[in-house]
Amino acid sequence: MPIVGTGWELHLKRLGMHKSGPRQRTYGSYQVYIDGQAQPGLAGFICERLGPGNNVTAGNGKRIEAKTYPLWTQFGQYRSIGYSTDQEVAGKPPMPAILLLGTGARTGILIHPAHPPNLYLSSIGCLNPTSAVGPADLIDFWDSHRRVIALLESLKTYAPTAFAHEVTSRIKDASIVIDGEPTEQLTATPVAALAAVSAETALLLPISKASALICARWLMDNFGDRITNACTDKIYKPKHLCAIVCQETAYKWIPWIGTQSVQTIVERAVFDASGDYPGTSRGPFPKNTAAFRDKYGDSFADLLIEEANKTRRLQGWGDKSWVYKGYGLFQYDLQHVKTAEGFFKNREWYSFDNCLSRVVEELDDKLAAQGGDLWKAIKAYNGSGPAAEKYMQNVKAFTEYCEEVTGA
Repeated sequence: MPIVGTGWELHLKRLGMHKSGPRQRTYGSYQVYIDGQAQPGLAGFICERLGPGNNVTAGNGKRIEAKTYPLWTQFGQYRSIGYSTDQEVAGKPPMPAILLLGTGARTGILIHPAHPPNLYLSSIGCLNPTSAVGPADLIDFWDSHRRVIALLESLKTYAPTAFAHEVTSRIKDASIVIDGEPTEQLTATPVAALAAVSAETALLLPISKASALICARWLMDNFGDRITNACTDKIYKPKHLCAIVCQETAYKWIPWIGTQSVQTIVERAVFDASGDYPGTSRGPFPKNTAAFRDKYGDSFADLLIEEANKTRRLQGWGDKSWVYKGYGLFQYDLQHVKTAEGFFKNREWYSFDNCLSRVVEELDDKLAAQGGDLWKAIKAYNGSGPAAEKYMQNVKAFTEYCEEVTGA
């Protein structure tokens, strides 16, 4: 069943079945199109219940039938507006969701994240977006959560009227097109499906294009002259600096615009609890709060802990005894404390100018080390290896978006 090529369409191609012991699910790939054009960052995979699709019997526990369904906003335990953005508790309600209607006797069919305690599949007929997973793999909640939010942000940009009020509303000209009633067992994601979900369209960005434009406008409205001057005679331009902020911190502070002052947003850009947050690790110094306290003492550690807790309180979270690792809108990493102790001890990230001078200094150093290759320098700004490569690819995508605001 092909897409029509008009409006906002999420095309789901069912690929086959996953089986792992007693657990089973349907596995497919998805791509969002607007007026027939594939949307970067809005592609991946989806897990559902087993087939054959059945819309006739209520509560039958099967996947829904392969057809086209209109999309609506949803409110309740799962919501299209006002969902939880908690970054610490997996599955904290309410979770983001999009409602499918036209499903016959089936009710409550949603696109929503896979969540604990059922990370193999969280579904009574619903659809759980995910990255590529094998037959035995669990779905990563945070990945699934981000994917649903990315779909919602795209829909809000496309049809904002539907999201104006917390009332279940038809999202104008938005639909999901579901193809296939497969029964064959898969042993791995088909190569053709992985190829179709290309490097560009599978890119999972921390914010949508709409949010990237908000980020760039906010930066240029408040600091445009300084950003432009910092790029004079440089290979990098304002669009690149704005793109780095899109990747580093915008997902945190964009919701604060309008409720917090510009200065508060600058000051509270204290993020990254890696090494202390459960399930995370960190390579550079300090590996965790204990390592920082051991080298720099209680007074300095407690100062940074309080700065982290000020940011936590702004997000409605309780205090933790953690030294955070990223400071300022560009996230100057705490590993630099060895050579720039004053930046952290004197809270110099409170000044946007200080943050800007640090990112320019870092980029200049990386450019020199990389023979003037800008994208290699941006990759090196994050580090090395696959994570740094993904970072660079994300910044490339954001640079294209930000150029609409900053110019070339």
